[in-house]
Amino acid sequence: MTVSNSVDFNLTANEIVIEARRKAGVHDDEEPLEAQDLVTGMRAMTMMLKTWQAEGVMAWTLTEGTLALVQGTVSYLFGAGGAFTTVPLTLESVRILRSSNEIPMFRLSRQDYYDLPNKTTQGYPTQFYYDRQRSGGTLYVWPAPDADTGTLNFTYRRLIMDMDASVDDPDVPQEWLEAMTYGLAKRLMEN
Repeated sequence: MTVSNSVDFNLTANEIVIEARRKAGVHDDEEPLEAQDLVTGMRAMTMMLKTWQAEGVMAWTLTEGTLALVQGTVSYLFGAGGAFTTVPLTLESVRILRSSNEIPMFRLSRQDYYDLPNKTTQGYPTQFYYDRQRSGGTLYVWPAPDADTGTLNFTYRRLIMDMDASVDDPDVPQEWLEAMTYGLAKRLMEN
């Protein structure tokens, strides 16, 4: 038996839209894909991926990051011009690294962080709060790092990439292509 030795199967945005239309009963030979249909399909596909992202089902978007702590600094900006240029969707875990020891930090809710009486207290940071906004985010640590600063290692969920052009590959593993196609077909039938 001969096998291909190939495992790089993928579909472009255009191919996914055509396949989803076919699953929805729209055949290209009867109703060719118009430019506006492609735009509508790509928009629906991106919205579907963003919804899946919000539901937390995209394990492949987990990524590692590192941030140097600065003595007395309680907040670190994420995004353009920040201490970390990527804006995480969420911070899944944060660990402080000092003297070759990596110690997990405890997550604070927004309310718990803002209820702290003195946010500028310095010491060994043990807790964090991440405030993600539309165009950036801020990581707060408590207590503020003392003279013995360290490094934060963190696991974050990165934002999934948009489908901006018909030749774009989706930002998903190939195992998700069928789910994308059927999900898109369902959304296209609802229009």
